Order: sequence, then structure tokens, then C-alpha cells
Amino acid sequence: MDEYFGYKRPRLYQSLSFNTSFSGMVRKLFLTLAFAALSVFPLISALDFDESTWIWTNEVSGGNAPVSTRAFRKDFTAPLGKTPVQAEIIMTVDSSFTLYVNGIAVGTGDNYLVAERFCASLSPCLNVFAVTATNGGTIANPAGLLAAIQITYSDGTTSTIVSDSTWRYSISVPSGYEQLTYDDNSWKPAIAEGAYGVGPWGQISILSNPPVLSLSNADWIWTSEVSGGNAPVGNRAFRLTYTPPPGQTPTNATVIMVADSAYTLYVNGYLIGSGTDYQNAQTYSIPLAPANETVFAVFAQNGVTVPNPAGLLAAIGIITAGCNCTAGVMFVTDGGWKSNTGTPAGFQLPGYDDSTWPAATVEGVFGIAPWGNDVAVGGPGPATPISGAPPGL
Repeated sequence: MDEYFGYKRPRLYQSLSFNTSFSGMVRKLFLTLAFAALSVFPLISALDFDESTWIWTNEVSGGNAPVSTRAFRKDFTAPLGKTPVQAEIIMTVDSSFTLYVNGIAVGTGDNYLVAERFCASLSPCLNVFAVTATNGGTIANPAGLLAAIQITYSDGTTSTIVSDSTWRYSISVPSGYEQLTYDDNSWKPAIAEGAYGVGPWGQISILSNPPVLSLSNADWIWTSEVSGGNAPVGNRAFRLTYTPPPGQTPTNATVIMVADSAYTLYVNGYLIGSGTDYQNAQTYSIPLAPANETVFAVFAQNGVTVPNPAGLLAAIGIITAGCNCTAGVMFVTDGGWKSNTGTPAGFQLPGYDDSTWPAATVEGVFGIAPWGNDVAVGGPGPATPISGAPPGL
């Protein structure tokens, strides 16, 4: 089928204008579904970190903490006469984390410059937010946890919990610490490192709906073949797979992408669009069908005839719905993507096994030479594959 609700023709979805080959009935159906989706899935609240504090353990010295994994907890009991229903959570940790609500794993994050956004159902009385937080690296370095949690009550009112010294920590990660029944009375109060905006972290990107994305936190990536700033001429494959938390269903994605020299983007096997100029990035708005995972696959090409600079740069925002609350997640190109020095048949499909692919090689953050900051962001690229790229579903 040539038109599939925006997968093969993403520009049609964005503009809500249609190819004349569409029948009036199809146009009407598409518009009905599109606007119904907008009414069913609520906009993300204006939750922010303005009142939040970066926290960690008492091990921080001179701004640095040991490379380690630590546990944090925040118990919450509703005020008298109030019944909590759900929580909307924004959180980031330097370096990575797993969040639990009442013992259930809600989600993870591994890029401290980008806040993850989660929704969770709450118990009528006691609730506990627990975090396994890891400070990565090889030597002592800055570590911190930053959070804001909006509690919604059955009467429609809300209150907010933020990361501060009322949270507790343990320098070990005890078995079952994330459960409601765990006794954390012996744990110490978290140490406040500074209000939101303090160095070395500065401002954190927070997902909105629709996502407002920037390439400023993205890395230029390629395969491990890059040497002396140059990569061999040829086609390469990249993949990123997103698995939503329990109870969440991806509904749409926004992607900004650019490559040196060219790319074709696929989402769940559908061809979304292409770009052929490393100074001009494209933006796509993509409706997502319900699925257990969402796969972003890129056919990237380094052109001309001799080795030269090559790179892929992208930012992705995914909106998910569930729990009567809209959440989401943001990704950028970084070492979490997978790469292949070829373009294996079917690599763009969601069922493809990329378990043996190595991590993409990070060449440097947005702004590095030879690309610099001169990347304009425009509308979607043509929904046709570049030379050699496979067709979509």
C-alpha cells in the first residue's frame, strides 16, 4: 500500500494535505483519526525542574564522586482526605538510572543532558519512588540525580515532589530496596549539590508535546572505520530500538536528522524520508502504530571517491500514552546506537537481529569540525530512498 497513515508519506501527515490519488473517503478517515488522536491523548503538563535540587551521596569531594552505583528512595504519603491516582515524573541522572514506582520498574535513562518522562499509577496511601543511580566512567567525576514528580489526586488537584535532602540514599543497592515494604529508616538524607542550572550540568532538555528538539546535545556518529577524521566511501547502516515502559504505548515520534553525505530514514520498516546535504537537516513527524518496540534504522552514505569526513546526527522525541497520562522520551545520536560497516538485507525491519552489531563510534558533539554549527533545520525530506537504499514496507 503506497500510503500508510504517514509512514511512506510523512509530509502528508504533517501538512494534512493529500496526494490527489487519495479518495475523499480516505482523506476524511485520515483527518478523523488524526484529530481523534489529539483529543484522546492529553498534552504533556508543564512540569519542570525549577524547584528541584541536584542530589547525591555524602561521597562527593571537590565536585566528584566515585564511580559506583547507589540507591535512592523517596516515600510519599498522601495528605489526609486526598487519594493519589497517578504520577508524572521527569528525571535525569549523571550518568544513568533505573526508576521504580512501588517496586515496579518504570523506565531508564542514560543521557543526563536529557530528562526522561514517565507516568505511573499510584496506591491510595503510601507510595515509594526508588532509583538505582550509576556514576559511570573510569575515575571519580560529577554525579547527581535531578527529579520532579507531579502527583494527581482523585479530585483533580495536584502537588509536586522534587529531588532534595528529604530523599534518602544507600551506598549499597540492597535486594528489594525498591519495594514498598522495605525499611529505609537507617538510610541517610541525600546531599544537596545545588539548584537546577548549577554547573557542571546547566540546563536540561525536557520533553514537550509536540517535542521541541535540538541537535545541540547530539553526537556525530559513524562506524569504527573513521581514521584521522576520514571514513571510507560507501554505505553504512545504523539502528536504534526503543522499548516503551509497561503500560505505555508510543503514539508519535518527531525526528531531526542530517548526515554527511546522505541518509534514508526508516521507522519500523517504513521509509520516512531522505536527506542529501550535511548543512541542512530535515524534520519529520511520524504517527506510530501500537507495537512492543519502535525501531529507527538509517541507511547512511559517505559519497565522493576518496575517504573523507562522514557522520550521522539526529535528535528524536517519542510521545507515549497510557495511565491517563502522556509521557515520552528523547534520544540523540550517541554511543547507544548500533552500527554496521555494511547494509545487510532487511536491516531496516523491526524484527532484524542486530545483537552482534557494535556500538556506533562517537566522533564528537554537535559543533565539532569539520561540520561546525552551520546546520539549518528545515521540513521533511523526500519520501524516496537515496541511491542503493532499500524500499520501505
